[in-house]
Amino acid sequence: MTANGEPIPRYWLYGEPHAVPELRFVHIETIPERMRLHNWEVQPHRHDGLSHTLLVTEGGGRLTVDATDWVFRAPALIAVPAQVVHGFRFDPGTDGQVLTLSEGFLGGVLAAIHEAELRAALALPFARDLDPAAPDRPALERAFAAIAEEFRAHHLGRASAIAAHVTLMLVTAARLIAAETIAAAGGAGRGRSPDVRLLARLRPLIDERFREHWPVERYAGALGVTAGRLNAACRRVTGRSTLQLVHARVMLEAKRSLTYTGLGMAEIGYALGFEDPAYFSRFFAKRDGRSPHAFRRAHLADDGSAPPPGGSLDGNGLDPDGASSPQ
Repeated sequence: MTANGEPIPRYWLYGEPHAVPELRFVHIETIPERMRLHNWEVQPHRHDGLSHTLLVTEGGGRLTVDATDWVFRAPALIAVPAQVVHGFRFDPGTDGQVLTLSEGFLGGVLAAIHEAELRAALALPFARDLDPAAPDRPALERAFAAIAEEFRAHHLGRASAIAAHVTLMLVTAARLIAAETIAAAGGAGRGRSPDVRLLARLRPLIDERFREHWPVERYAGALGVTAGRLNAACRRVTGRSTLQLVHARVMLEAKRSLTYTGLGMAEIGYALGFEDPAYFSRFFAKRDGRSPHAFRRAHLADDGSAPPPGGSLDGNGLDPDGASSPQ
């Protein structure tokens, strides 16, 4: 058990205290930058609202998700969606890039994408070796390099440029995955547990129905399983219950509205399915520690000031060297 009573540690970035990410948080660093500090091993943990995509260019290692292991060798592409409990053991000397995106930033990118294959490219955890001769692999390396370059700069339109390069990364990743799925025995589900596959079906359903405040039993029925089975799968993969995942999605949408619109509290609450504005305020405060008004005031006060660790693309942006700092 952790000090706060949770069985699964939660971190900002690995080894840094847990915090709630800004809506447009982006961070990229090399694998050695963080792994040298932790003897190349990452104990099982999760991040609230942050997903990882890794491009491994040298070395290899093992990804563990939901008691399932993937062994990978460079070149390799790895995806770990938000909330999924995961751990790594890298071979010493492994190199590559680790891209971390908030659900808010990634959601904004995906909102502009209409192809289901691209939207699903990083929806499930995986570690996939790439064919060194694959024609799309250089494009993937260029996309990661371009994201890193924009991340460390303060050029005009940086957020838009990173979003464009993330889109290109998703396109290339989807093409590589599709090509290798056809060639590989076992197909796209190879190595993924039933729990992980069930969670992958749940996520788009939550996106579609979270405003309707469905009970867990209704989500389970739509997926053809019992509520107990669904809750068990969610807890094993993410450390959270089904209801907690739904509430996290409601909070993400609430924060988007508070940050990017001028809607009043009652309007935001009604749009999220709350008939009573006071109940919406209590719901928000219980999960964020601040009222919706206080959250909006804090965001407006921070606009143009120093960013949180790792780098929100709101306001003044990132530290010049792009480094993250623990809270």
